[in-house]
Amino acid sequence: MTTSFTHSASHAANALWRILSWPARVGAARRTMSELARMSEYELRDIGLTRSDVNDATALPLDADPSGLLVRRRAWREPPASGRANLAA
Repeated sequence: MTTSFTHSASHAANALWRILSWPARVGAARRTMSELARMSEYELRDIGLTRSDVNDATALPLDADPSGLLVRRRAWREPPASGRANLAA
């Protein structure tokens, strides 16, 4: 019985935390998207993204962290590590 109560209290605390931290998560996601939207095509290409990637990330829910989507898009475009030239040589 105690374990069930503790689990319920923990679940309630987590739900409350998600509700209270929602404005901060939305603000952080919007700042990230705003910074990316201000970048030029050259700057986006330099970090492995396209304008389309940024536009697609804006379709995520307000409090969703866009970095997961953007990291997957960049990784999808990267050539395999074995195919890279050694630029240090």
